[in-house]
Amino acid sequence: MNQIKNWKALLVIMLLLMLLGGYYERLSVDIRTMILPMFIFFIAAFAIVRFKQLENEMRSFKVMAYGIEVQNLSIVDSNGRERLSLTGASDNAVMTFYDENHAARATLELLHQEPKLTLAGEKGSAVIAFGEEGRPNFTLKDDTDMTIWSAL
Repeated sequence: MNQIKNWKALLVIMLLLMLLGGYYERLSVDIRTMILPMFIFFIAAFAIVRFKQLENEMRSFKVMAYGIEVQNLSIVDSNGRERLSLTGASDNAVMTFYDENHAARATLELLHQEPKLTLAGEKGSAVIAFGEEGRPNFTLKDDTDMTIWSAL
């Protein structure tokens, strides 16, 4: 995880504190009563913003665990689009890879202990599946899902 530190804001705040500390005794009572609450408000706002940043960093921090139990796991890219989906239902386990337009391009299914791999393109798809007897089946389909060629 990359951390970008904003040193410019910290430097400006430190410079402001130094200048305020040096000139605070020379200020009039009216200005002192105005500056102190404003200073407390800016420090509180800075602390709240920093705590929100830390909260977001903790949410996106890498998870280190021995086991995590989930039924559906989605992996998204930096733009927030789903790129990989894992579903672990008891009767049908599915892993799906998506392209940038969220079209399923590769799907691996495990249905009743029989694996099925589907590779999809713009103009057709290829399906590798195992039949009821355990024999492999390879099928090529066009974009209308009509079978072009099949082999057992």
